[in-house]
Amino acid sequence: MSGLKETVIELANAFGPSGFEAEVREVFRKMVADCAEITHDNLGSIIAAHQGKATAPKILLAAHLDEVGLMVRGITPGGYLKAVPLGSWWPPSLLAQRMLIRSKKGDYTGVIGAKPPHYLKAEERDRSLKLTDLYIDVGARSHDEAAALGIEAGDPVVPAVKAEPLGIEGNLLGKAFDDRAGCAAIVQVLRELDNSHPNRVFGAGTVQEENGLKGAATVAAVVAPDLCLVLEGAPADDFPDAGSIIQGKLGGGPQIRFFDPTLIANRALVRLAIATAREMGIPYQLAVREGGGTDGKEIQQFAAGVPTVVIGIPVRYAHSHHCIMNLNDLEAAVKLVLGLIKVLDQETVDRLKSNPW
Repeated sequence: MSGLKETVIELANAFGPSGFEAEVREVFRKMVADCAEITHDNLGSIIAAHQGKATAPKILLAAHLDEVGLMVRGITPGGYLKAVPLGSWWPPSLLAQRMLIRSKKGDYTGVIGAKPPHYLKAEERDRSLKLTDLYIDVGARSHDEAAALGIEAGDPVVPAVKAEPLGIEGNLLGKAFDDRAGCAAIVQVLRELDNSHPNRVFGAGTVQEENGLKGAATVAAVVAPDLCLVLEGAPADDFPDAGSIIQGKLGGGPQIRFFDPTLIANRALVRLAIATAREMGIPYQLAVREGGGTDGKEIQQFAAGVPTVVIGIPVRYAHSHHCIMNLNDLEAAVKLVLGLIKVLDQETVDRLKSNPW
């Protein structure tokens, strides 16, 4: 698919922690402006509408713009920054990593620090690292030096990482593939759609998913969808010692999700996705997740209920500085969504609503 690699890299490199998605939104807007009608909610989400042969049913494609990040809580007398999380972090994954702080005077690089092992007491060595143990070092020697950079409480922080090819052909290494992979899939779908689909498609980049699924609720209120496909950078589980059940293997195709703790998918829609993948010869994986959640939690509960399924692009090391994804999985997800859009006419959607099992 022409330009898909460049699309996901540009989206991944954009600055956009929860609550600060403006840069990502503008990249998304630029990519779809010539093939869709753009609207917004009041939180900052972007909604790109593409008209087919019919104005209904309304099919929502949802992916979140935001990435996990931090927010500056304050500056210590010594010039170090203390921060709170924007989204879920495992504290050890942050230690010694480069960060980008966006202040009113510009962007500054810092590094996550903690008390060195040479100074740890025995009881400190034996306990788990906590986020409160960490700080961001921007090279300042005092509170005033850090403040002179324009840094203050409320400033957003993201990993200082640029995406790049990795090893085997098709693999990419970078930040924020959860969920810029999903955003890239929606962009590509909108680019490839003609006006023959039997519905109206809305491709949405939602805000603040990592901080409470807030944009999902407001986008659903704006669109009032009849059906939703959530495109997510789903945590891969093909790492060493993952166990005997692997449901999100890199290169194994998109993950069609039956369940996570926040959403039980419309089973009839899952079966339709499986049948479409088989008919089109698209590799796929089935998932019953023990943890996590997506925008689908809020969207499926809109009004009288919205048939919803999550289609995941496997991402190794999600919610860390360095994620790995495979372009073949992304391309397969795009093909699957395009295939589903072609068969989701009013009769089919009505049937999914009336018999979700």
